[in-house]
Amino acid sequence: MIKLGDRVAPFDNMGQTGTVVGMYQQKSNQWMVGGAMQAIFIVKVKLDQDGTEIELRADKLMRID
Repeated sequence: MIKLGDRVAPFDNMGQTGTVVGMYQQKSNQWMVGGAMQAIFIVKVKLDQDGTEIELRADKLMRID
């Protein structure tokens, strides 16, 4: 589980490390056989390289350290 203050990196770009500064839920528009999917978590990450903030899905991130 990712929390505020955790150090994270995306699975597809491990050199892009940063710190979690915010999280929110986003409603999913996908429908499955049994009904609608649950909401997905969007994580705001402050990058170590230049201090910019990016938003990524929580399932695309892994904790480091």
